[in-house]
Amino acid sequence: MKQQLLTLISFLVLSFSGAQNLTITGNVADSDFPIPGVNIIIKNTQTGTVTDFDGNFSLPNVPPGATLVFSYVGYITQEIVVDDDTPLSVLLEPDVAQLDEVIVIGYGTQTKKEVTGAVGVVSSETIEELKPTRIEQALQGQVAGVQISSNSGSPGSGATISIRGVSTNGDSRPLILVDGNVIEDLSTVNPNDIESVNVLKDATAGIYGVRAANGVILITTKSGRKEMPLTIEFNAYTGIQETTREIPALNATEYALLVNEAFAANGEDLVFPDVSGFGQGTNWQKEVFQTAPVYNHSITLKGGKEKSTYAFGQSWLIQDGIVGGNKSNFTRFTKRGNYTVDFLENFKLNVGMIFTNTNRKTLNEGGLGSVLFNALNMAPTLPVRLGNGTYSIAEGLGNEVINPLAQIENTYNRTKVNKLSGNASLSYNFLDHFTAQANIQANYAQVDGKVFNPVAFYGSGKVFNRDRSEVVITRNYFRDYTFDAFLTYENLLNDIHKIKV
Repeated sequence: MKQQLLTLISFLVLSFSGAQNLTITGNVADSDFPIPGVNIIIKNTQTGTVTDFDGNFSLPNVPPGATLVFSYVGYITQEIVVDDDTPLSVLLEPDVAQLDEVIVIGYGTQTKKEVTGAVGVVSSETIEELKPTRIEQALQGQVAGVQISSNSGSPGSGATISIRGVSTNGDSRPLILVDGNVIEDLSTVNPNDIESVNVLKDATAGIYGVRAANGVILITTKSGRKEMPLTIEFNAYTGIQETTREIPALNATEYALLVNEAFAANGEDLVFPDVSGFGQGTNWQKEVFQTAPVYNHSITLKGGKEKSTYAFGQSWLIQDGIVGGNKSNFTRFTKRGNYTVDFLENFKLNVGMIFTNTNRKTLNEGGLGSVLFNALNMAPTLPVRLGNGTYSIAEGLGNEVINPLAQIENTYNRTKVNKLSGNASLSYNFLDHFTAQANIQANYAQVDGKVFNPVAFYGSGKVFNRDRSEVVITRNYFRDYTFDAFLTYENLLNDIHKIKV
């Protein structure tokens, strides 16, 4: 009797376990046709599937009461709770609001449903979530076909942007415009000021001519709207930066044993006769790396009246480096403004200005002679400082390896940039379907550099030794002007055919 009872309980448990999961099948369509490629996932999980060419799907192992999420580009996402394995017939509705989203294309705009070329878009919401210190960081992993390669990990350092590969010969940099202004250095733009970033990757960039051979990045800053009351936005955040990991390296005892082994194999005397007292020694990476703060604050005022809009803002960024701290510091102050007004019925004037002040301190970085190179090659058997308080010297380690802490203390490099960019455009609508527009842009930049190299001794024969101090001060000016004018014809025929030339 007991065995029969256990068998019955086991059967009930197995039956109950088998009833836990369902296999859900069905079809997804819009009002006219089935939709292939619809994403179907169990909510709050990574389990899912996609519809086939005929809109059919089958999803196993679905718990009763689970919620299935159906999503597809251009359609409203739909959620359905399943309690049994009854086949589903899902009808998705077009997301009209998403298809009517305005996208900047060349010298004009189009709604998303009108765009036929390869265009990537990064919205202000995405930028606010990422909180990047540079715009390139907001593009990384967000736009298909766009590769971002960091030139350095130091604060304020640039990045190389390539769209759909690199050129086999010549420059691979894309053309970058901020509110119609051509810029070379994205560090001068505050990411919090950006409304959207549009990346033109194919023939849609052709209107910019040969400059757009490597693609175009169009950046639109935040602006007011007509009849919009004064709106004030303030954003602030503070963070701590640190290295994610260290490169594995030998400690002092391991290093001493290997050095002894190498000398013994060569028939020479041991360099370290007694290795018992070394222990872990100096971890030069821990000595070089540190936690570094970053502060970012911005304020924007925007609004509009019946025939005009305006927006003004400024921001502050202070970022220390995880190597060198204040010796690799980057600060940025920006101030911007734009104003548009309609007048004389058919005229529209748009003026904008961006002022940027950046101050960047740098260390020797990348390859031989860099701080990290020295941190990885400095012997762990050496202390940071000697008993008399002076920095230890690296004898017998080649003429390039020096104490990285001494190197940081003796480095004074600073670059200060003041840049002013302004643009103005005037457009005139006539004969119902024609628009004539003229644009002018002017850029001015002053770049001041200062390098101080004090007297320094890092060890016998070191290439970085200096027997006298030197100061190098530079100042450069950059100016450029751009003017263009064009005529646009736009008409809607029979309410369905849109012509724009």
